Amino acid sequence: MAKFSLDRDEDGEGPSSPEPKRLRISVQSDVAGRDNQEQYEEEEGKESDEDEGDDEIYEEEDSEEDASEEVEEEEISEEEAQRWQEEDSSVSVGPRSNSGGQLCRDGSITVTLTDPEVLDCTICFEPLSCPVFQCENGHIACSSCCVRLLNKCPSCSWPIGYNRCRSIEKVLEAVKISCPNTGCKEAVSYSKKNEHGKTCMYAPCSCPFSNCSFIDSSKQLYLHFSRKHPSSAVGFLYDCMFSISLNVDDRFIVLREQHDGVLFVLNNSIELIGNIVAISCIGPCSSTRGFVYTLLAKAHGDILRLQSSAKYIQHRVDDPPSTCFILIPSDFFVSGQLKLDVRIQQNNAAAAAAASTCDQRRIGAI
Repeated sequence: MAKFSLDRDEDGEGPSSPEPKRLRISVQSDVAGRDNQEQYEEEEGKESDEDEGDDEIYEEEDSEEDASEEVEEEEISEEEAQRWQEEDSSVSVGPRSNSGGQLCRDGSITVTLTDPEVLDCTICFEPLSCPVFQCENGHIACSSCCVRLLNKCPSCSWPIGYNRCRSIEKVLEAVKISCPNTGCKEAVSYSKKNEHGKTCMYAPCSCPFSNCSFIDSSKQLYLHFSRKHPSSAVGFLYDCMFSISLNVDDRFIVLREQHDGVLFVLNNSIELIGNIVAISCIGPCSSTRGFVYTLLAKAHGDILRLQSSAKYIQHRVDDPPSTCFILIPSDFFVSGQLKLDVRIQQNNAAAAAAASTCDQRRIGAI
């Protein structure tokens, strides 16, 4: 429901005040009469003075009535605004404020959705993005779900994926939401909120140590780690090979670049036939900056080599990755320890994407 305030006419009176307008007309005629009376001032000076006094009293009464009409009109507007707001609290429009669904200076309006999931796909529960399709019964789905369901609506079994839902697409293009991350002032379209959440530089990242509750942006996390946990990470430099000792039961090892303080986590998960090892970078995803790492495990004259791109994470997890990892057989560990050679390189987006196809090799005897 939209509510618009009452605009005033140029003469300061509302459209529902006919009586003051009639008074204004009579006053204007009296003023015109005074111009004619100037010709007879010598003969009727005394009468003219009395008429002018009456006119001044009349104008004062007119202004008092105008003021009372304006006060009553403002009171009615406030009462109507309160009643309209109680009838529909989901959407409100008004020129008095920019908060709570009010009219903004640029002409846009803020809208409160009582059910935000109305803009999500009912099949995959992800935010809808163009193109959006609908079946003959009006059920909607995103394009990827239509392909997975072989263009058969799961709600009514009618064909879906051929008719676009233009009205929902226009809504998706028009709806903008503010980033929920503290410090970020960017407004993004609803369909791209998850994508922005992964790349926002203000995305909350947590300290990799479970006994530390620090959560903030990646930049603040790097500063926190250098101050609170300076000796709890293995220092390294980009493009330089370095060695670490990995115990068979170590869950993770934190790696910290010595110049920019970027944090990496080497995860180690024990499986039946060996250990799964992979490296991740703590921070939001970046479209312009990537990291490629190389792992070398040596034992009994054999070498295992893995080259892959570092996945971005915002919270450390102990579960083994599903892709891009190195499986180190149990016999590589000597007395429960393994020496790993590691190298982490900065890379651009194209090279990082190319390296995302993992390359694991058993090189052979040395």
